[in-house]
Amino acid sequence: MARSYVKMEMLAEAVFRRKEAGETNREIATSYGLSLYQIKQLVARQNRKRRKIEAGYLPKPKGRPRKNATDEATRVQNELKELRMQVELLRNFLCEVGRR
Repeated sequence: MARSYVKMEMLAEAVFRRKEAGETNREIATSYGLSLYQIKQLVARQNRKRRKIEAGYLPKPKGRPRKNATDEATRVQNELKELRMQVELLRNFLCEVGRR
């Protein structure tokens, strides 16, 4: 039997809206075709994230970092280093040729 995956994080907002409207976890689970346990875990996970953010914790993105995921200051510093290396290379070349 093939598994069916549900993007639970995408349902989080709708689940919390329905909980505020007064629906129970069981009613929400049956309407989405999920188990009660899945809804309970989703609510617990979202509440844990909310508490951490309120306490000042900035969550890091999950998974392998992207190659180009540098902030602006780091990008500028790297570009500056690269340009300095190019200048040094060109100066060395000119010294070897005897033009300077």
